[in-house]
Amino acid sequence: MINFPYKVSFWATGNVEPTNPLGDSDISLDILVIGAGFAGISSAYYLKKAAPDLNIAVVEAEYVGFGPSGRNFGGVTTGMRELRTSFITGFDLEEERFAAKYFLRSREEFEKRIADGAIECEYRDEPILMHALDADAWQTLQHESELLHQRGTPNKLLSGDEVRNALPVPYEIHGGMVLTAWRSVQPFKLVRGFAEQLRGMGVAIHEATKVSDIHDDGSRVSVTTTERGTIKASKVVLATNAYTYHMKPFNELLFPRQSYVVATVPLQDDVFQSLGLKEFTYIEDVGMTFYYARAYKNRLLFGGGMPTKGLFSPSTVDRAADTDPVEYERVYEEMQRRFPQLKGVSLEAAWSGPIDITENFAPIIRPMAGMPNVIANIGFNGEGLFAGSLSGKMVVGQVLGSGHSDPDAERVRRYLNGN
Repeated sequence: MINFPYKVSFWATGNVEPTNPLGDSDISLDILVIGAGFAGISSAYYLKKAAPDLNIAVVEAEYVGFGPSGRNFGGVTTGMRELRTSFITGFDLEEERFAAKYFLRSREEFEKRIADGAIECEYRDEPILMHALDADAWQTLQHESELLHQRGTPNKLLSGDEVRNALPVPYEIHGGMVLTAWRSVQPFKLVRGFAEQLRGMGVAIHEATKVSDIHDDGSRVSVTTTERGTIKASKVVLATNAYTYHMKPFNELLFPRQSYVVATVPLQDDVFQSLGLKEFTYIEDVGMTFYYARAYKNRLLFGGGMPTKGLFSPSTVDRAADTDPVEYERVYEEMQRRFPQLKGVSLEAAWSGPIDITENFAPIIRPMAGMPNVIANIGFNGEGLFAGSLSGKMVVGQVLGSGHSDPDAERVRRYLNGN
């Protein structure tokens, strides 16, 4: 069996040391955000912009970029629920169109935030090719393309021959759909840049500060950490992604599903060119279980697929799941099957982590039942890089009151949350 060089994230360079831990200190705040990923940082960012005088802090169990914000594939969608749209129930076309337009026009704001922070994160155009490997998947993909067109998400269909001309791979392809407005980014650099931007606004980020208990008495929230520190806050935003699985009573809100990825060492130019990932450098299967690949700096990144334990076996959200050699072997074997020229190739990195899946494939952004001062901002279903980075706009009204709400953001939030 090949050695799998496990890393927390392929994208992180060098050893990352947590900074500014709270330890056993006791502090009092206006607003506490739990979780320093894209959703948590976005929450603090937009709250601070809305009310600059408020005392806001963020706590993070590990360090900024440890979770999915720093280990994802770097795909920047144009909105929410763009992948596997045909599986969505309760599809309201008018509201879907409104949401699609909202996210598309919000991209300018997202890009301005990157520019304002002078964040070097390799942001660029990179359309994604969804390809169908059998006739049933092709039917699903054509239906999905039509749904996306109806709601205004840019895409185009390609026949099997058109895909094969653009992507000369040795496995059978029945057709494809290009999501033409996607971008890509180096996610670890982006989330770290957003965090530095937030610190510059006067928001403290306490890394290596893990929450053990949350109590809302109806007027104020008390938060305890594993180091016996305490935080008193008027409002708390819970932005803990799949790690919510370990936080009762919130753990039943999500279904955590594990995803595994491997990255080859840098390949010789002739081998890299033979992969065929030129016109499309980011490809993905259609369906509920899928593999995905991305060409990056003469490497192939490859991951996903059906876990050996089955689709409906939840992740245990722990190191054992992150380092399971059986799952890495499955991914590695599938990569070699699809790209035979990589037989026996050495790996630079192997990494994994849980994804927070919700019943309707939409985020949960609302106060928690029985805890009116605790607002969830979780459940991005693997599409949280862009949508999570904007989610703070939906959080503001929930924390500060309707007078601070962005009307368009609130309309999208209400639709996605079923209210």
